[in-house]
Amino acid sequence: MPSSPSNINSHSSSESAHSCSAATTEQTVTHYHLHAERYQAQYDSIAAADVHADWKDLLDELSVGSALDVGAGSGRDAQWLADLGWEVTAVEPASKLREIAQNHTHAAIKWVDARLPDLVGVNAPGDGFDLILLSAIWMHVPQNYRPASFKRILDLLSPSGTVIITLRFGPSDPERPMYPVSLDELIVLAAKYGVSLVEFNTQHSSDKLQRADVTWTTVALARAVELGNE
Repeated sequence: MPSSPSNINSHSSSESAHSCSAATTEQTVTHYHLHAERYQAQYDSIAAADVHADWKDLLDELSVGSALDVGAGSGRDAQWLADLGWEVTAVEPASKLREIAQNHTHAAIKWVDARLPDLVGVNAPGDGFDLILLSAIWMHVPQNYRPASFKRILDLLSPSGTVIITLRFGPSDPERPMYPVSLDELIVLAAKYGVSLVEFNTQHSSDKLQRADVTWTTVALARAVELGNE
């Protein structure tokens, strides 16, 4: 049976949205590649422990194991986790930024060239990663990529693992497009895939780079039993 006009239009719209998302993602990756030195200096100007102070108490409670840092940038957070004893895999698609990070971080960190939603080439150890960090990355993921990205992250997570996502609230940057984020969106995705969610700072934290129009909140995701919600 031939496709109806509505099905054809729906398929065409889906393909168009995917192409647009792929183009803007590539634009963002290229921007970070071309300005790698600037971003490396910017990110490394603030200690990872300060950036992640909102969930540091949770980190202290976790047993050290395998960690995945998605959108690892300068390697600041990957290095921090490695110094704490974690076995770290760092994912960064911007080649120049990844090269700089590799040259400035612990040799034991495994670096992978990959991006959401597929994270091709990222292989979870054993039962999965015990900790997955998405710091300052979710706003770069187009909305139509987010369900698949969320599922892929959970597929890589161990049964007792924890996911940390930081959400950026503030204006976009035309050179590295950012999309609106919300706690409600993550609540819906968490419910769909059967994980529990905890927000650490409901009032939002100020920006560590002192940008007055940017604030952050941090969310932890885990299997329901792990967050005490059996």
